[in-house]
Order: sequence, then structure tokens, then C-alpha cells
Amino acid sequence: MRFIDSVFTSLSLSREQVIPITSVTSATAASSLTGFIASVLAAKYLGSEGFGIFSLALSVAILVGAIGDFGFNLTMIRLFNKYQAKPEKQTMVLGVAFGFKTILLTFIALTCLPISGLLALSLGGGPTDSELFAIALITGGLLFFWTYLQSYLQSYRSYGKLSGYILGYAGLRMACLVVAYLLNPENPLAWLIGAYTMPLAVLIFVGVIPKGLEVAPIVLKQPGASFGVLEEMLKYSKWVALSAITYIAMPYLIRFILAIHASIADVGIFSAGMTFTMAFTVFHTAVRAIIFPQVTALEGIDQMRKYLNRLNEIAPYYAVVAALVIIALGLLQWFVLGEEYRAALPVFAVTVIAFAIATFLGLGTMLVHTMMKPEIDAFTNVARLCLMVILALLLVPSLGALGGAIAYVIPLIIGELLMFWIVRKEITKEVNIL
Repeated sequence: MRFIDSVFTSLSLSREQVIPITSVTSATAASSLTGFIASVLAAKYLGSEGFGIFSLALSVAILVGAIGDFGFNLTMIRLFNKYQAKPEKQTMVLGVAFGFKTILLTFIALTCLPISGLLALSLGGGPTDSELFAIALITGGLLFFWTYLQSYLQSYRSYGKLSGYILGYAGLRMACLVVAYLLNPENPLAWLIGAYTMPLAVLIFVGVIPKGLEVAPIVLKQPGASFGVLEEMLKYSKWVALSAITYIAMPYLIRFILAIHASIADVGIFSAGMTFTMAFTVFHTAVRAIIFPQVTALEGIDQMRKYLNRLNEIAPYYAVVAALVIIALGLLQWFVLGEEYRAALPVFAVTVIAFAIATFLGLGTMLVHTMMKPEIDAFTNVARLCLMVILALLLVPSLGALGGAIAYVIPLIIGELLMFWIVRKEITKEVNIL
């Protein structure tokens, strides 16, 4: 508790801000825990090869979700803040994003069957896995509506409702996972539908469709103005999309390279290590959901400089807590996954330390969006992805899953350090000018 209090005090967060952070953090922790449990159980019951093909299908779903988002979620929040004095324009921003995603989901639904067959064959699966990849493509379409709902609520700063939906997602996943386990625990498709597809479908029916019907009329009544908003969103989101897609693609592209240049079992080992690494990011994900809208609303260099100074104050506390969490997760992986996945421990060690560093630096590099310079993020992530592919092609054939982990984390850390340096340089330059 003293650590949390110190964090909130150093960031100058009021009680009104602390409560939603705690709420969203708790809800995100519950949701992430269900995803973590799903991955661990899938790893145990599917074995390394079965978990490998499951991880490949999940990678396809997440990449489709990232591409379908096209940077609109962060752009929604940014433009929503921009038009604080124009409620009708804010509604149009939300409506245009909803319409864009609806068109994309329709396209995915029409093309998923032929594409899934090609994916199954090219990634080392068999013809029987085409159904798995078809559902993965549809799941990806559902994912970018789930992120739309979260961004919608963040835009209005409805953190209580956001926490409720996240908890609802966690509860639905647990219920569907029980059904999947009872029906067919050795089938990757059952785990994919139980952990992601079915819970997302329910949430979208309950949460997204009603909100979409509310914002759609203003878009249809003013098509000219809507196209203007779409043009503005695309102008900004092209950089956000390029950044988000390349960043999100990195760990999943590693899985594809492992499948082609190593083995499906190596995909499973890499994914098992990454499962415990991703558990480390729960607090960061929740805090970012609260902090990002506020950081992008900062005005002036002085406020941004003060924000960075506050991050420096909490750095020692973060380092201690991060070390304790890493040790606990390492012990948990050792005892839970057993002998078959001991090779995943080096993958976990390499990736979790890198994530710990990148997570903290990421709180500072959010300022590129406050500065309205998303191209910095985009160019950095493109360079990261290119470097990662080169390193992976060199290391994976000889080192397998560990080589994939090393290839992933080197560009991750270099990119985050570079962006943090650029942010500080830009702020210092502006201060000197003033």
C-alpha cells in the first residue's frame, strides 16, 4: 500500500483518479488472470505441439485485431479530447470509427474460409486446421470491436463501466473455459472459442451494438462531415496504425518464423514463456488505460516536463516491485508447467526483464502522442520489426525458441530507449527556446 500511495502521490493523482485506477487495475488483473489460466491449461492439456498450433491461431486473431483497429482507438481518444467543446463532433468521431470497423468485419467474414486454408498449410498445420484459423480470423474481427468499446468508455472517462465490462469479460471467459474443458480439452479450437471467440461475441452484442446504434445516425445524416472526420482520423491514425501493427506483430511474427524455420514445438515453448511474461504487464495495461487520456490532454512543455520528473521519482519503487514479481512468476512457471516446458524458462527470463524495462519507459514515451508526433512511434516500431526479423532469421535456426526471444527483446529495448531519448530531447529543446 505504501508503494501505491507513493506512486499516486508522485504523479499528483487525486482520490477521484486513484479510485478508477484501482478499479480498472483490479478488473484488468481478473481478466488477465483468466487469460493466463486459459493459456496455462491449454499448454498442459494440448502439449507443446498442440499449444504451438493454438498459439499460431491466436497470433492470427490478434494480428487481425490490430490491423482492423488501424490505429482508430488511440485516434478516437485523441480527437475526442481535441473536440471537448464540440459534443456533436465527438459523437461523429465515435460513429465514423464504428462504421469503419463494421465494414472491415464484414470483409473478414466473407473471406475467412479461403484465407484460413492457406494459413493452415503455410504455417505447418494440416487441412483439418483450416477451421481453427477461420475462427481465429473471425475472433480477430471481434477483438477490434472489443478494443473499440474500451476506447469509447475511456473517451468519456467512464472507468466504472469500463471495469464492469472487463470483469464481465473475465466471468464469461471462465464460464466458457469450463465448457471447453468439459467438451474437448485436447482440441485447440475448443480453447480458442472458450477463451476468446464466445466471450467476445457476447460482449459485442451487449455492449458495442447498442452504442454503435446511438452514434451511427449522426454519421448517416451528415455524410459530407463524416468523410471529413474520416479523413482527419486517417491522417492521424496512419501513424498510430503503423506503430501499433508493427509493435503488436513482433512477438507473433516470431511465432510464424519459429513455425517455418524451427518447429511447432518451439512455437509452444516460446508461447509458454511469453504467457508468464505477459502476466507481468497487468498493472501497466490498467494504468495506461487511465493515464493515456490524461497524458494526451497535457498542455504545454512545462506539464510534460513535470510528468517525466514524477516518473523519475517512482523509478526505484518500480524496480523493487518488478524484481519481486519476476521472481514469483519464474517460480510459478517452474512448478506449474512441469518438465516438458522447462525449456521455456530461459525464454521467460529474457523476455520478462526486457518487458519490465520497456513497460516503465513506455509511460514516458506516451508523450509522443501529446506532442502530436505519432510518426516517431511509427518509424521506431518499423525499424524494430525489421531488425527483429533479421535477428530471428539468424538466431532461430540454431537456437530455436530462445533465439526467437533474444531476437524479440533486443529491438524492443533499443526502440524504447531511443523514443524516450527523443521525448526528453524535444522537451529540453522547447524549454531552452522558452
